[in-house]
Amino acid sequence: MAAVKKRGGTRFSALADSIPDLLASALAREDDLIVTCETDPDSGHRTLHVITGKLVSACMLNKLKARITAYPEDGGTIVSGRWK
Repeated sequence: MAAVKKRGGTRFSALADSIPDLLASALAREDDLIVTCETDPDSGHRTLHVITGKLVSACMLNKLKARITAYPEDGGTIVSGRWK
């Protein structure tokens, strides 16, 4: 599901538009949904990755939350809420 580069732009918006459906599907299956951006250090090419599945353990989630809390200057955000 990598963004495909084409003349005059990218298919980024098509991929971004699919995120709400992927989120609904992941929530229905109680899966994780990860959206992350990668920039190639050599070419500067940017890729958006959207990944679903059973991916994040409780320990990994706690580490991510602690990092966001410890480094507020990085601009990280946590949005949490109860569901079901």
